[in-house]
Amino acid sequence: MDPQNLRYILTRAATAILLIVAVLYGIGMLKKKQRKDAIISDLKSVCSDSSFFRQFHAEDARKTLVRGIGLIAEAKQLGMDPDKAIDGGLGIKEKYFAMDEDEAGPPIKESIIRSCLRANYENFLKLGYTPDFHTLQGMKTGELPPVRTGPSVGSRAEIGTIIDAALSPGLDRVVANLEIRPPRKPGSAMNDVEIAAAKQLAKVLSDAGVIETSAADRITESLTPKPLLPDPPE
Repeated sequence: MDPQNLRYILTRAATAILLIVAVLYGIGMLKKKQRKDAIISDLKSVCSDSSFFRQFHAEDARKTLVRGIGLIAEAKQLGMDPDKAIDGGLGIKEKYFAMDEDEAGPPIKESIIRSCLRANYENFLKLGYTPDFHTLQGMKTGELPPVRTGPSVGSRAEIGTIIDAALSPGLDRVVANLEIRPPRKPGSAMNDVEIAAAKQLAKVLSDAGVIETSAADRITESLTPKPLLPDPPE
């Protein structure tokens, strides 16, 4: 074969290969962007006032939390920072310049949602969960599978309440009152850190109008140990 023709064929072949690689890369990036957009759309549903604060059933609230954490974990796998994913769910667009209204701080419900999702995403990682295919598939249906790695391998985390619903009926249907945590024995006593977190959450939910101030006061009073009475004189 004429060397000049051979060079021509090789050049065309190399060009064709580069074009195929570029097209495949472009398709991959497009699919990645489309999946990111779908994740943000689903997170907006999770972060809506109705989903996060006013579920009809406790089981639906638990599944909403699991789905939300699964979406954040998948977004991280696609290269999106968890805070940016939460921003997207809250409808917050990235700002390149500081605005005057930023000084006022975010709305209180927005802060509650952000704090809840961020803390539970960190709990998800601390428990040893990884965003593998089987874990993410289970979380899409609102179910946490058994932990596949780490010290808790084989166990299944629970979705518990920060404030016991017995202290304020209906709070088990509020996603902000839920946390992913290691399984506990029924009737386990709260420690001081958990009591402080429950009191703080009661105040924040009251400030946001999710519960009445009287309900927050009742919760705080119930969680405050009664002072010991002195022994009667002999």
